[in-house]
Amino acid sequence: MMMKFFSRLTIFGLILGSTAIMAQGTAPAAKPVEKPWYEKVEYSGFVDVNYMYNANNKEGRTPDSTGGLNTYNKQFQVAAVELDIEKVADKESPWGFRVDFQNGTNNPYQENPYTAVGGTYNMNLLQQAYVSFYFDVLEGLTIDVGKMATHIGYEVIESMDNLNYNVGYIFFNTVPFINTGARANLGLTEDWSLGLFLYNSAGGTGADATAYAAGKNGYGDGNTRRKAVGTQLSGTIIEGLLDITWNTLYGIDGTNGRQSNANVWASEYTGIPLLAKEAGNDDYWLINNVILEITPTDGLYFALDYTQGEKGGAAGNANDGTTFNTSVSTNALSLTRDDATVKYTYRTYGVWAKYDFSDEFALALRYERIDDSRNGGALGVGGRIGANERYDLQYLGGATGNTAAGRYYLGSAQTFTVTPTYYWGENVIVKLDLRRDEAKGQQFVNEKGQPSSYQNGATLGIVAKF
Repeated sequence: MMMKFFSRLTIFGLILGSTAIMAQGTAPAAKPVEKPWYEKVEYSGFVDVNYMYNANNKEGRTPDSTGGLNTYNKQFQVAAVELDIEKVADKESPWGFRVDFQNGTNNPYQENPYTAVGGTYNMNLLQQAYVSFYFDVLEGLTIDVGKMATHIGYEVIESMDNLNYNVGYIFFNTVPFINTGARANLGLTEDWSLGLFLYNSAGGTGADATAYAAGKNGYGDGNTRRKAVGTQLSGTIIEGLLDITWNTLYGIDGTNGRQSNANVWASEYTGIPLLAKEAGNDDYWLINNVILEITPTDGLYFALDYTQGEKGGAAGNANDGTTFNTSVSTNALSLTRDDATVKYTYRTYGVWAKYDFSDEFALALRYERIDDSRNGGALGVGGRIGANERYDLQYLGGATGNTAAGRYYLGSAQTFTVTPTYYWGENVIVKLDLRRDEAKGQQFVNEKGQPSSYQNGATLGIVAKF
């Protein structure tokens, strides 16, 4: 009897143990504890210093815009120091933000009017600041609202993210750098995305010292209620080999438009000066930018960039969409002119290549060509909205300034840049730009102050990132 009792007790215990094990197996898994939002905030940044030497007669505090964003010729400079704070908006945490604090000698040349502007109203120190929202649509929809770097162009503001150290002619002279507005990026598939952009202005965000002195808002952005509209379509054509990006931007910053032939004729006949005409649909600045990226092998990389700008109406007439001259001579009466379709254009072509010899050493090449012969003037002076001190594409000689320059300007310039790059561990990048600029006309100045058709230079840049 005792043996039978223990046998039954053993069987009963096994049944209870099995039931407990089964119960544990079917119990719902414990929900993971989500991190508080402040633990998802990431911090990064960099310190960017350089020494630039260009063979022209500019030095020290005289800006040398042939160096792109770096303007202190024959000097050491702290180009940029940046601290980035970001919380990414994603499916798990659908809100976020990004703030980029930056200072350095590059800063005054990053914002419209792209020249040194002093005063507490200048927002140069706040390069980016926007709020983000994520929506679970297709492969993900992200909307950002605030101040952000432009979506146009192959190169970017930060030298450490470019193949070369100094930015080239194309990025420096044909597109805005920073805009304020809203953007939406929708992942269509794993390989393709579509971006839409609504900016306050086509020319970019910045400060306006003249407006501030006149008692107006010193934040030079959005002269009218009209907004600039942009798009971006990017994706992979051949997996691991060929990617494409197509960017556009359309807008007009000017408050005044171009007068019709009839108004110009009436003004000439009566002698009564023209009154300002409100800018309309015939006044615009349109940018098309196509980028192809080719990766034949793991160590070899190519990029092709084509940028085309078209300006109509007042934007084309003044070579600058922010201003308009209402004088009869500027309007230029012409019986063959079509008021709605008058256009000025420019085209640029860029080729980049990079080969990684090892994890520590790489060599990058860049060739650029700008053709602004149909732009009505050099891009370096008035070709982009709000351009100022962009003399690298046009030689300005003597007291007569632009008048003298007309003898030398022939409508194109090109650059060749070779950049050996050394990666000192994971945090330090050393780049040496060896650059030659050339032009059809004598658009440059040599170290004796004489006109020249070419210019050589070198820039040693060191970036420590964290």
